[in-house]
Amino acid sequence: MESLLNRSWIEINLSALENNVRKIKAALPQGTTYIAVVKADAYGHCMPQSVIRFLKGGADMFAVANMYEVSRIRELVSSKPVLVLSPILPAERKLVFEYDAIPAISTAEEAMDFDTLARERGRILNLHVKIDTGMGRFGVWHEKAVPFLREISQYKNLRLAGIFTHLSSADCDEAYTHGQIANFKRVIDEFGAQNIMIHLHASAGLNYIKSGAPFNAVRVGLLQYGISPFGGERQAIAQVEPVMSFKARIASTSRTPQRSIATVSAGFADGVPSNFSKKACVLIRGKRCPIIGNVSLDETIVNIDAVPDAREGDEVVFIGSQGGEFIDLPSYSRWTRRIPWESMVAIPKRVARQTRA
Repeated sequence: MESLLNRSWIEINLSALENNVRKIKAALPQGTTYIAVVKADAYGHCMPQSVIRFLKGGADMFAVANMYEVSRIRELVSSKPVLVLSPILPAERKLVFEYDAIPAISTAEEAMDFDTLARERGRILNLHVKIDTGMGRFGVWHEKAVPFLREISQYKNLRLAGIFTHLSSADCDEAYTHGQIANFKRVIDEFGAQNIMIHLHASAGLNYIKSGAPFNAVRVGLLQYGISPFGGERQAIAQVEPVMSFKARIASTSRTPQRSIATVSAGFADGVPSNFSKKACVLIRGKRCPIIGNVSLDETIVNIDAVPDAREGDEVVFIGSQGGEFIDLPSYSRWTRRIPWESMVAIPKRVARQTRA
């Protein structure tokens, strides 16, 4: 059977990804550990291929959400550290040793369980402790963090290898972010952490406080994929290039004296949201064409009055460039009432993946 033409697809520019990593790392102080966040299939950017490019670009370490993602990295890379940012379920904790992962903990129960598992295996387990400085998810509350850190330091089979926090609003609330930073620094100063990894910077956080003592590592997510966490309102620490494009094709056209429309072969089963704003558009033959009506399971309807020569099979761009025009992911996300992170990971596997070297 002849290969089928892609009705919808995303393109991943691997060279841009690798170059973004290089640029970001070059903007960091010498010796800063670059932690590449690759959870959710590298934010929808094809983890197996992306991991190799992260390594070529100079990433020192990976961060993921769960043990399944650790296992995928270990299929490719055996030597680089992998930090699991989310809590690990009790039944999964033994896998930490099998895949040589670094858990992030924030409770005494986790510490005791990991210490027991490490002792049974004759191992010393490296771990990081997450401090809640105002995010309000998980993590030991910053006012209770110092006694907890001292307790962890007493376990014979655990090694405190890192301490970190998560800035909840670094892209939108400067005052609150500075408060979180102050809370974290108080913990670090009182505990007197030495010779361990200390990190609070994510992509947006790098614009608030420079990396450097006592912070010796950064966790880079959105920025390395070519997306500014500030949506173009503020310059990020490095000039990065978008990595992902999202495209489909015209399936049919209909023209009347009143208007011309095209049915595009991608709907909400392909990650196109059903709640576009009136500003939403796509690119066809280098022209902006408004999305109209309701998005269906498999199709999206657009007005093609601006491109009277549009035909079935023409390329349609939801995210990316065409003919000198460009729709960036932050704009697409605003039109869809999503955040960029959600837009990237919402495109399902039914949509073909094409990687460009």
